[in-house]
Amino acid sequence: MKFRVAFCVFRPGGLHLKRRLRKRFFKPARQVVQIRLAMLYRRFLAAAGRLQFVGITGSCGKTTTAELLVAILSRQGAIRFGIGANTTDAVAETVLAVRPWHDFCVNEVSAHQTGVIDASIKVLRPDVAVVTNINADHYGEYRSLETTAAEKVKLVESLGPGGTAVLNRDDEYVYAMRLRTRARVITYGLSGDADVRGENVSCEWPERLSLDVCYQGKRLHVQTRLLGEHWTYAVLPAMAAAIAVGVSPEQAAEALVAVDPIPSRMSEHTTCDGVTFVRDDFKAPLWTVSACVDMLKKARAKRKILAIGSISDTPKSHSERQRAVIRQAREVADKIVFIGNYSRSALKARSRPDDESIMAFKTLLEFDSFLRGYLEPGDLVMLKGARKSDHFDRLVLSRTDDMACWRQSCDKDRFCHACRHRKMPAGPADPVPVS
Repeated sequence: MKFRVAFCVFRPGGLHLKRRLRKRFFKPARQVVQIRLAMLYRRFLAAAGRLQFVGITGSCGKTTTAELLVAILSRQGAIRFGIGANTTDAVAETVLAVRPWHDFCVNEVSAHQTGVIDASIKVLRPDVAVVTNINADHYGEYRSLETTAAEKVKLVESLGPGGTAVLNRDDEYVYAMRLRTRARVITYGLSGDADVRGENVSCEWPERLSLDVCYQGKRLHVQTRLLGEHWTYAVLPAMAAAIAVGVSPEQAAEALVAVDPIPSRMSEHTTCDGVTFVRDDFKAPLWTVSACVDMLKKARAKRKILAIGSISDTPKSHSERQRAVIRQAREVADKIVFIGNYSRSALKARSRPDDESIMAFKTLLEFDSFLRGYLEPGDLVMLKGARKSDHFDRLVLSRTDDMACWRQSCDKDRFCHACRHRKMPAGPADPVPVS
């Protein structure tokens, strides 16, 4: 049997078989071993008694909250963290990288499938559990907000009496989780009775998000580099979690000033011709479009263009999704542009045949060609889509002559700026090499 496998691996086409074997058998087996080792190692670290583990879950905002919290805690002591990679095997990798002399470990905890969070909790065993919000992300898996909340509350339920739950006071599903734990609870939000309360929130591009944070009768002005008022619900939980592990609000606020937006999560890219692109194209649930529209509404720009690619996590049809976007953005954007195979159905929402405030392009290359003749210095373009299906970073790269690939269908799970084939010419239907 071993001889046959080896023969298949080295004969023509055997390389693909080797990859399939690695993906189907070897990698899962390695992950199982790694997870079990991490569980044992976490018990050893618990005996040391010094480390504080923080787990962050929620429908959105986990990565930015984690990034902000890590920026705060890294000034207070040695830290290990897992940002972006939030599956159980990724949590295990982070835990195995922790050493007894570290002070903190921060990790996102995913609940993208039912039951996944259980294994992650056993590995991480958090001392502090942060929940950002509950919404319709992963709609195909959960179908209702109640089911989503029932899965994510497990992180809070895992806390012991000495732990701390950091909960969103403004989200009814998250706030209800306070009843499911024996741990201390710190709430955050804009509500008047939140423990860590935000006030005077402001973000009018090109200015960045600023707010006042109130805690135990004290008011502190916090300036950030983030774009969009919705990031208030990343700043507040990061500060609340920092307070939970003993950091003062003043120290937390000082650290937040230096944190840049995470690429593809409301990140700004201004090109040499004076046009600014804001990319929010990591993922695109329908309910997150409102944050993009709100940012455009309050921005000070010559013209505002909203470009929409994929819209996910909703039972609505493509045309219903498009109409929902148009209803929100019609009075805000000078142009609303849809890109993709189903984009032309959006044109039915035009008020008259010559109405060009709503446009549609089948391919990103066509849209890029339009922008080259349309955009002027001072314009603001909001790009809302999904990383794997839309590849909106091509629009920014093309303006610096750093993009030649415009293939419409690409299965690579990465951004184009990290792809070594981006400078290899390929049209909408042309193949590109497999990496």
